[in-house]
Amino acid sequence: MRQTVLLFIICLLFIQCSKTDDNRLINIPNTENDIRVGDFMVNYVNPEISPTDNYMIWMELDTINGVLGKVWQCGLDSETGDLIPSDGKGFSPFNSNIYARPADWGIDNLGVFYVGATPLGQIKMVRPLSPTSAMVTDIAAPVNNKRRVFYPSQLPNENKRFVIYILNDVVNGFSANYPQNTKFQLRLLDLDNPSNDYLIEEQLSIYPLIVPMDVIVPRWIKNSPYLTYGYKDSNGIVQAKEFNALTPNISAIPITNDSSNKVDGNSILNSLNGNQYFLSGIDATNTAYVYKRASFESTFAQNEIITPTSLNLDTPSLNQSHEPFIFNNNLYSAFQINNSGNNFYQTAFNRPGEIWLTTLDNPNQQMWLLSDFDSTLNVSEPEVYIGNENVWVFYSASRLDDSLSFINRKYQLRRCNTFINQ
Repeated sequence: MRQTVLLFIICLLFIQCSKTDDNRLINIPNTENDIRVGDFMVNYVNPEISPTDNYMIWMELDTINGVLGKVWQCGLDSETGDLIPSDGKGFSPFNSNIYARPADWGIDNLGVFYVGATPLGQIKMVRPLSPTSAMVTDIAAPVNNKRRVFYPSQLPNENKRFVIYILNDVVNGFSANYPQNTKFQLRLLDLDNPSNDYLIEEQLSIYPLIVPMDVIVPRWIKNSPYLTYGYKDSNGIVQAKEFNALTPNISAIPITNDSSNKVDGNSILNSLNGNQYFLSGIDATNTAYVYKRASFESTFAQNEIITPTSLNLDTPSLNQSHEPFIFNNNLYSAFQINNSGNNFYQTAFNRPGEIWLTTLDNPNQQMWLLSDFDSTLNVSEPEVYIGNENVWVFYSASRLDDSLSFINRKYQLRRCNTFINQ
C-alpha cells in the first residue's frame, strides 16, 4: 500500500469511451495475459523488483492486525517471469511492519540490496546471495521505531550506500493516521557511517490532511545521488524538491513550479541521452504529466500528458504509481487508475481499476491496457520486470469487501504480459 496520500477530495469528469480518437492504441487483455501467480493462500503485499539480478521483495502481512508481517525475498525466472521458489518464499531476513518495510531496492558497485526496520526499530540492510539466501547486516544506528518509508540509494558504479527515511516525532504510522504526531523529518542516513544522519527537511503536521512528503514520497533519481520529495509552495501547491546526498549540508531546491498539485511523483534518468523525466499524477484526476529537463539542479518543464481512455471505469481517477523503465532503447511507464472514491484510500484500495502501459517522450504516444478488468477486484502498485527478452508487469489485487478494511484483506500477486513480448 503505497505511502502517498491525497490532500483533497477527488473531483472528476465522467468519461466513458470505447476507443481513442487519436494515435494511442488499446490492447484488450484476456485471462491468458493477466494471471494470478504464487500461492493463492498467501497475502502478497508491496512487491518490489530489483533493478538487476532478478529478485523480488514483498511482505506477508498478518491479515488480522494488517500492520505486522514478514519480509520475503525470492528470485524471478528471466525466461518465464515465474517466482523462484514458486510461492515467493525464498528467504525471510526479518519481521517488519507496513511502515518500516523495505520500500524499494538499492544498488551499489557490489550489486543490489534492500533496507528496512524491525517492529522495534532496528535498521537492517540485506544483500541477496541467491533467491533463498542473503547477508543480513544490523546498521549501527540507534534503535527507533518511529522511522518509516525506507528508500535506499541506487548508485551502481559507486561504493556508496545511503537510505532516506521519514522520522515521526511521537508514534509510527502515516502522517494523517495518528494525530499524536506534530512534525515529520525527512532524513538521510549514511549506511557506512551511521553517525552521519542528516536532516533534509522538517514538515509540521497538518492533520487530518497529509504532509507533502507523503503526497510526493521521497524517492531517488535512479543512478544518481539526487532524490526528490514533496513540499508546499507559497501558493499552497504540492511541488517537488531535489536534494543531493553527496552535499548533505546544502539545502534542497524546488524543481517544479506550475499550478498543479503533484501526486506520487517518480523519475527516470535516460542513460541514452542524459535527459531526465519526472512523472506525476495531477490533482488526483486520471491525468499525469511528464516533466523533462536536461540537467540536475534545474527546473522540470512539462513535456507530455498521459490520460488513458478507460473502457471499464465510470469515473477514472488518481493516475499514479508510475514505474518508468527503458527497454530496447525506448522509454515506457506502467501505472494505475481507479474509479473515484472520496479520498486516497477509497480510490486506491477500495475501487476497481486498471493497469496501463504508455510510451514516454514519443511523438506518437501509445498506451496499452494490460489488466483483465474485474469489477469486484481492486488493483494497485504495478511493478515492471525486464527479463532476457520479455517485459512483465506485476501488480497487487484484492477482492472488494465492505466488511473488511483494505489492510485486512488478502492481496493477490498478479502478472501481465506486455505488448513488448509479442
